[in-house]
Amino acid sequence: MTCIVGIVDKGSIFLGGDRGVSDDSSILSMLQPKVSIKDGWIYGYAGSLGNGQLFDFIDLPTIDDTSDIYKVLRMDIVETYKSILDTHGSDKSEDGTDFIIGCRGRLFEFNTEDWGVAEISEVAIGSGGNFALGSLYTSKELESNPHIRVTYAINAAITYSPTCQGPIDIVYI
Repeated sequence: MTCIVGIVDKGSIFLGGDRGVSDDSSILSMLQPKVSIKDGWIYGYAGSLGNGQLFDFIDLPTIDDTSDIYKVLRMDIVETYKSILDTHGSDKSEDGTDFIIGCRGRLFEFNTEDWGVAEISEVAIGSGGNFALGSLYTSKELESNPHIRVTYAINAAITYSPTCQGPIDIVYI
């Protein structure tokens, strides 16, 4: 019920998302975006709406020049999120959530199924993710502007997936 797209470009991170929320028979547009910037971090979520929204309420650590961003994400942020999920979320497998999160020019994907963290330079998640990945592949050689590429990718998901819907939000750091 979502498409979130992330691109790292020349040390900047671009993240975009649709606002569709859907079930088996309908789709609506949320008023709140699924992509955010907070405390020097950029992130977006797909999957369980309620579990994804919980990420807005965790305290993200400050990163300095000596911080190992991967280690902070894998050991600190994942553990903090798991803790809030235990008390305010759902741990059912069908309520899984995927995240794209970045800081200081590095971008990662993780999910609540196995809590694995993978560093990537381009990614798309959610029900419209495959359409967006196709667009990212095609636009890579044709368009150098990452904002435009993110827009194209999310529009592809909105056009071809019945579970994605505008408006589109794009943030960058």
